[in-house]
Amino acid sequence: MLVSSDKNETRVAILESGQVVQLYFDRKAKKSLVGNIYMGKVKNVLPSLDAAFVDIGVDRNAFLYINEIDMDMDIDDREVKPKKIQHVLKPKQMILVQVTKDPMKSKGARLTTYISLPGRYMVLAPFNDGVGVSRKISGDRRDQLREIAQEIKPKAFGLIVRTAAKDANKHQLKKDLKALLKTWGQIERKASRTNKPSLVSEEQSMVVKLLRDTFSEDFTTIVVDKKPTKREVHNYLKKIGSKFNNVKVHHGPDELFESFNVNEAIESALDRKVWLKSGGFIVIDYGEGLTSIDVNTGKYTSGKNSSQTILRTNLEAAEAISSQLRLRDIGGIIVIDFIDMVSEKDRRKVLSRFNRCLEMDRTRNEVLDFSKFGLVQMTRKNVSDGILGTMCKVCPQCNGIGYVKSEETIMLETERKIRRLAKESKSKAFLVKLNPTIAALIIGQGGKNLKHLERTTKKYIAIHGDDSLSMDAFILEAEGSKEEIKKAAKPFHIGDVLDLVVEEPYMHNRNDALSRVEGYVVQIIGGKKYMGKRVKVEIKSISKTSAVASIVK
Repeated sequence: MLVSSDKNETRVAILESGQVVQLYFDRKAKKSLVGNIYMGKVKNVLPSLDAAFVDIGVDRNAFLYINEIDMDMDIDDREVKPKKIQHVLKPKQMILVQVTKDPMKSKGARLTTYISLPGRYMVLAPFNDGVGVSRKISGDRRDQLREIAQEIKPKAFGLIVRTAAKDANKHQLKKDLKALLKTWGQIERKASRTNKPSLVSEEQSMVVKLLRDTFSEDFTTIVVDKKPTKREVHNYLKKIGSKFNNVKVHHGPDELFESFNVNEAIESALDRKVWLKSGGFIVIDYGEGLTSIDVNTGKYTSGKNSSQTILRTNLEAAEAISSQLRLRDIGGIIVIDFIDMVSEKDRRKVLSRFNRCLEMDRTRNEVLDFSKFGLVQMTRKNVSDGILGTMCKVCPQCNGIGYVKSEETIMLETERKIRRLAKESKSKAFLVKLNPTIAALIIGQGGKNLKHLERTTKKYIAIHGDDSLSMDAFILEAEGSKEEIKKAAKPFHIGDVLDLVVEEPYMHNRNDALSRVEGYVVQIIGGKKYMGKRVKVEIKSISKTSAVASIVK
């Protein structure tokens, strides 16, 4: 486990055999709410959705479904145990809730009234009365732990024995339970004194939470980059009675994540395409509520026949996909399009490999069999935004679709905008500011396109280029008479001396070169030998879209 922290962010990476398998981020500006317990106020009840919006004192109201409401809690008409939301909750009603899912995109946090307090070995469930044992514990040990839990469980509380309790003794379980009951008592007292939406109990820091939920004796090393973090780790391990003492503070010329190649893994986890060892690849695409993963053979063409190639690629993909689900923390509905396999035996091999790989994943998931279309559908518990939602934002150019309009498309759209402007305005001339690439296309070689546009609109049109504008920007900078726009459009006058960078050769004269000023093309006489250099030039003549200049000696 690697823990890198500063004042704005804490990052944790889990490595197995030197490979990064899981990443966690906790940012000061975007802290996770999962596990927090709030006293909330019901704002709206939505009978059509069997749900309610609840104000918990954060920016956005949270969402509570009917199936997340404990019917035995202190609510109206509790004896009849109604199943309709409008019979269970009323606007302005105060209820104790816990966050199960962080706010994502336009959706608020998800809530439950089934409060659970996780400890190292056990989970305490107030308002419950059952006993459960982790499915990862089997055989006689499972029965022993269930008996101990039944014995020490307080009345009117439920208990779940966690996987970490596999080797714990009765004393450790009782100590863990005592601490959880103390925490619950503090929550009850604080909640009873609260009459407005507010935080009642905050989840542990991310480092402690991960130690509580993922740490085991299988870990060989914990490396941190700050001494206070080392103290925090030591204090928690001492609290749970762990004898693990291999906690180190990183020293060296490179920062912690750089030394273990974690930064490289983070960058690769943002890529759409993931290459397989054989030369095949998988492509991961994110939708609003669904992630699709497509498997391709790519460069891999070896093997005696195509079925061998396909099976080998799909087996590699099964391993890679299970790793990427953990690394990127992909949740929700996931559809995997493996390469089509004719053999049912091969399908069984791929699905078996995939399920075996998923056994390493602590996040709850469910995988269905191949559909008749050859797709594998699965769900994985969605708690956070994952690495993509944490580190990225929606592209302002494509608005999240992954594509932007071509320059040709934008040019045609811009021409239509100019025609519409010319038709609707009484002005005789216009000055339009565009991205230089689009401006050049609108003007055309030698101003041919712009002249045609002026003939068809019967208006005078001047174009300015501005590097700071996006490709599809369209700014009407000025409109008026032809003389007014001519004057406004010229960035300089005859006789002006400018300091310009010589940008490219002039194709119509091999000795000359070109530069640009606000979309104007400036032909520099004898400028080719100064390519890439900055020179002083004097403007000799100006036309509508270009100028001629000579070098000042």
